[in-house]
Amino acid sequence: MRISEQQIINRLVPTVLRIRQTDFYRVIQRTVMLTFPFVLIGSFCQIIQLTLLTKTGFLASIFHLSTWVPYYKYLHYPFDSLANLTLDSVAIIAAFGAAKYYAKIYHRDDQLAGLSGAIALLLIAYEYSDQREETFNPVLLGTNGFTSAILIGIVIGVLFRLFGKSTDASRETHTTQILDRTFASLLPMALSFMLAVGVGLALNWFMLVDYSEQTAVQLQKIAMSSHNIGLTFGLAALTLLMEILGLAGPLEQRLLVNAPSMTTNLNYALSHHSAYHVPFPYTVNTLYKAFGTFGGTGMLLALIIAIIMSSHNHNYHIVARWSLVPALFNSSGPMMTGLPVLYNPIYAIPFIVAPLVNMAIGGLAIWLQWLPPMVYPVPLGTPGPLIAFIGTNGNLVALFIGVLDLTISVLIYLPFMRLAEATLHAAHEETLRLEMTGDEN
Repeated sequence: MRISEQQIINRLVPTVLRIRQTDFYRVIQRTVMLTFPFVLIGSFCQIIQLTLLTKTGFLASIFHLSTWVPYYKYLHYPFDSLANLTLDSVAIIAAFGAAKYYAKIYHRDDQLAGLSGAIALLLIAYEYSDQREETFNPVLLGTNGFTSAILIGIVIGVLFRLFGKSTDASRETHTTQILDRTFASLLPMALSFMLAVGVGLALNWFMLVDYSEQTAVQLQKIAMSSHNIGLTFGLAALTLLMEILGLAGPLEQRLLVNAPSMTTNLNYALSHHSAYHVPFPYTVNTLYKAFGTFGGTGMLLALIIAIIMSSHNHNYHIVARWSLVPALFNSSGPMMTGLPVLYNPIYAIPFIVAPLVNMAIGGLAIWLQWLPPMVYPVPLGTPGPLIAFIGTNGNLVALFIGVLDLTISVLIYLPFMRLAEATLHAAHEETLRLEMTGDEN
């Protein structure tokens, strides 16, 4: 007997709803969405800086902006600062939010818990050295430190739950009440800072963060030098899994510059006037970057299109519209935090599967010699569906496959988007039922 998509969704909704209703998931989801406006502003500034205010940027190259815009070389400074400060602050905001929301669930002082979580993250990220300048480990800050920041915030929230006193948030706050709340939270605050200092010292003395960073660098070197198709797909799957868990994967786009295989392929194409028989046709650049990152990691441009086409959720449409421009220029941050896709079990499967399917289609087309591998440099900020087209020197088959990949990705995301909508609807109905039950009691 054939089971319809709606029947599968109806069976999965209760399970997903139970996951959503756990305190741990509620804290994570609210924390991720708290960072959304900062990620959105930072992403727009980053896109303007890369595409318009960098000479090799996509739009700057088309319109030759550097030749006629007054003071062009100075215009990037405010956008640099905005992008860096908003995106690099994401982990601090996440630590604040996780501690705040966890403490709030158990009626503890959420404001002091949130501030304690943010300070605890900075204490752990603090680098001890003989130099007078204070420095913080970049691995634990910014978007790369999202997951560790949330875990730190939750630990601080647990300390407030165990050692703090209950607060009445509905009461009007006066000076004396603020003082009472402060003393009621002194013990968990002191324990939080002591624990953070201890963890920070341990990380510095045993160089645990340095070792993890070295491991990541080694993975990135393997990714940059990889030309084995199995290894390329394996590293792509690992990157996608790590990215949806808030970690930096080995195929992080900004790290894939000037790889040896890219240089070899380009030299071959220039000397032979053709890219059809390059030495390394199945690399990260020719498969993952060319066909697996439309809208950033996870093919999230396809999810935006799926929402615009068939979603009935108003909030989904708002997030999708705001995220459309960043996604066109391969920035996935707004969708990751606004929907959110990050840490969302519903979107984990299409987030990983869609790019791999697209890579497989692109690899098959290269194997059949329908198109040459992408070997030519692509301007910064080039829209995803145009990357393979430009990187193959204007091959129309590459453009067609890009559109085909995007269409297939939309079809892959559609049923999971419907499952997410059905879960939200069920959660809303459950909330209304509880409110009515509470009123009756």
